[in-house]
Amino acid sequence: MERTARGRYETNLDDPESTTMEDGTRFAGFFLGDGDSDPAVFPMEVGPDYRFPVHYHRTHYMSLILRGSLRVGKRWYEPGDIRLQEKGSVYGPEEAGPEGCYMLNIFADRRGFTPQLLGEEPTEPAPVEPHVLLSKVWNALAESADPAEAEPTPQPAG
Repeated sequence: MERTARGRYETNLDDPESTTMEDGTRFAGFFLGDGDSDPAVFPMEVGPDYRFPVHYHRTHYMSLILRGSLRVGKRWYEPGDIRLQEKGSVYGPEEAGPEGCYMLNIFADRRGFTPQLLGEEPTEPAPVEPHVLLSKVWNALAESADPAEAEPTPQPAG
């Protein structure tokens, strides 16, 4: 993950700075704002042995399959498939296909990304340090509710 210009970061699916867990799962956390309830994006790669039980999240959630495949319940999702889950809706179990799965997970409220197992007491969000935190405001146009009211701030190209 690299800051390439003022206000811009760039990465790719195979960025070596991603976090790798004991089971081989790789992920990165991109926080879209510095508030506890702001959205978060988690690119996540799981191996072919990935299995996860029936669960739900305490926020709205979207998943886009980028590579491989993932079965959720009885349905298989493949590259290009998008799945949206409403806050608290139960789904699963999940199972990766034979080549594993790379997905982009977007959470409306980052406090709700921690999966909650059905039949168990809810858990607090797992502590995650973001790989990228977007928090700065670079000009008055972005700060204003009505862009016509703001004075433009000259910005260098790049």
